[in-house]
Formats: sequence, structure tokens, C-alpha cells
Amino acid sequence: MELVTSFKAVEFTDDGTHLPSKKFIMELQRDWEEAFHNRFDPYYANKIEGHPSAMLRLTKYMAQGEETEYDLGMELTDGKEDIDTSFEIEAYSRYKTVYAIGSQLHDNEDEPLFLVKDPTIDENILVLKYVPDDDGDEEKTAQTPVDVRALQV
Repeated sequence: MELVTSFKAVEFTDDGTHLPSKKFIMELQRDWEEAFHNRFDPYYANKIEGHPSAMLRLTKYMAQGEETEYDLGMELTDGKEDIDTSFEIEAYSRYKTVYAIGSQLHDNEDEPLFLVKDPTIDENILVLKYVPDDDGDEEKTAQTPVDVRALQV
């Protein structure tokens, strides 16, 4: 399950405002998550993938155009996600890698959206995905995500 969204540099100001909608990047993130959920109900996006240059822009927009010590998104290693290698590389980087950001949907920031840089993706899009948890046990089937609205009292 994936949803492709436009993420062209010309559509944003340096401080993260989306020119066509006049929304700040975090409000736009909420819209993307809502569109994903509406299309794939009952699932919610749990990953955002983008070209490294798109993720660099996302970092800049989330920081409202200010300099930041953070870098959004894990680099792929030989085309695959490898968190251990990412941690080793990060130790030598001048930036702190942000591997996930909180969901903006229903103000549920405790639900992460994992961030991945994929150089094979067009730099003018972001891809929202739902990826089932992989606990290493191939015989178990992925559980349906809990509808967080049902947990609210």
C-alpha cells in the first residue's frame, strides 16, 4: 500500500509553506496521512520515502528554513534498510539522523512515520506507505493496525 504525493521544490517557500494551499508542511503532512488512511482504511501510513534531495527539503521545511543539526531519513545500504549500519555511519556524521517523526493525524504523535531516503525515487514526490511490522517470525501474519480513535476515551 502506497500513496504518491507531489513534493516539488517550486511549490514551497523556504520556511515550509506550501504555496498552492498556504499550509505549513506539518499541516500538509496531516493531509497526506488522511488521504492515505481514506484510501486504505483501516490502515495508516507508517513510512515516508523520498529521494535524498526531497528528504533534504523536508528537513529544511520542518526546520522552517532555519539551519538545523538534524537530517531526516535513513540512508539505504546496498538498496536496503540497515539500521545498524546507519547507526555506525551516523557516529561520523555532523548531523543527527531522524529516523521517524510523529504522526500528525488525530494529533497522535506517538505513532511514528519512519523516514527513508531512496535515490531511486523521483525527487519531486514523496511516497507514504504502510509496512507491516516484521518481528523476524515468518510464520506469523501481520496484524491489522489498531484504529487509534477506538482507544480514545
